[in-house]
Amino acid sequence: MSTETRVAWLLAGLQALRAAWGYRQSGRMLRIAPVPTPDPERTYPRLSVVVPARNEEHNIAGCLDGLQLQTYPDTEIVVVDDRSEDVTAQIVRQRAASDTRVRLIEGEPLPDGWIGKCWALHQGAAAASGEWLLFVDADTRLLPGAVTGALDEARRRGVPVLSALTAQELPTAWERALMPAVFAALAEALPVELVNNPDVPQIAIANGQFLLVRRDAYDGIGGHASIRDEIGEDAKFAQRAKQLRWRYWLGDGRDLATTRMYTRPADFWEGWTKNLHVGARLVPWLIPPGLVVYLATLVAPYWALLRGWRTASPSLVVAGALQLLVALALRRRVDHTFRVPAIYVLAQPVGQLTFLALLAASFYKVLTGKGVTWKGRRYHTSAAAPTPSP
Repeated sequence: MSTETRVAWLLAGLQALRAAWGYRQSGRMLRIAPVPTPDPERTYPRLSVVVPARNEEHNIAGCLDGLQLQTYPDTEIVVVDDRSEDVTAQIVRQRAASDTRVRLIEGEPLPDGWIGKCWALHQGAAAASGEWLLFVDADTRLLPGAVTGALDEARRRGVPVLSALTAQELPTAWERALMPAVFAALAEALPVELVNNPDVPQIAIANGQFLLVRRDAYDGIGGHASIRDEIGEDAKFAQRAKQLRWRYWLGDGRDLATTRMYTRPADFWEGWTKNLHVGARLVPWLIPPGLVVYLATLVAPYWALLRGWRTASPSLVVAGALQLLVALALRRRVDHTFRVPAIYVLAQPVGQLTFLALLAASFYKVLTGKGVTWKGRRYHTSAAAPTPSP
């Protein structure tokens, strides 16, 4: 057996291990069941939903629709308008006029040393009166029974901090082609067993689109003031919770809420380079070898197939075909989760190249200290203070 054939089969074995790891992790992600009808015999604690909103005129109505449909018996909805330059606040005021549960908080100017979202969440939590706080992004829409289901899950597990991975809305072709590839790459780095293990406080992953916290835990953790300069505030909040020995749990929230993260390719690029920037800052030494390995797994199947065909090597062709089949199977599993048609597995190479570009761009911003831009504010790597975007 030639050296190149050995390498091809070694890569096929590594792909199989990746698949096994991915399937194991997805099996460990337990789904949270909604509870559309609360138990009339129970007394439920007051719960405040806090929604940060900056220039969300296209999302805030849908978000409020989902919140106002909740049947949880003692709820308030606190929307913090983070200095929006559109009609976000006007839409919220109209809802508040017809629903006493809805409150609008006019956000104060962003202080030095704060990330915009952390500042908005801090103001919302300060204004909220609930024993429990549910932080929901403006692009997220809760499904019936989400609030009651999440709170019941948290109480059943005895955890004061719970986060859920929401379902993703992918209505356009470019979203279906690219978003699953990004999620597939991230899922491989999602050690759910360690995330939900209180004895491993260093590893924490959370979803800011849906984060439920009991008030005493929020105060004990230090609230968002304790992570005021963190771009990836959700993961840092969960990590801090675990470090301070507050029990934390991450679950599958596809039955609780849906999110459409980005409606334009430009927003997709800006948003994911911001999100990946967090990991690139935490473990910068892992990014270069990670890029090399990821590129190799992308190119290797096609190289093996082409090389095997040119050299008439059945073994090389089979090794390449196995690598490709495993990669497509992993992609199909993610597509199925997001209800994306099977034909989009053919877009996997484009999606993988896009993820490589996103990760490389994020790493470049870390190396150069250029920071990231989000919602019209630029945040530098060396400091959290924003500067106006060009």
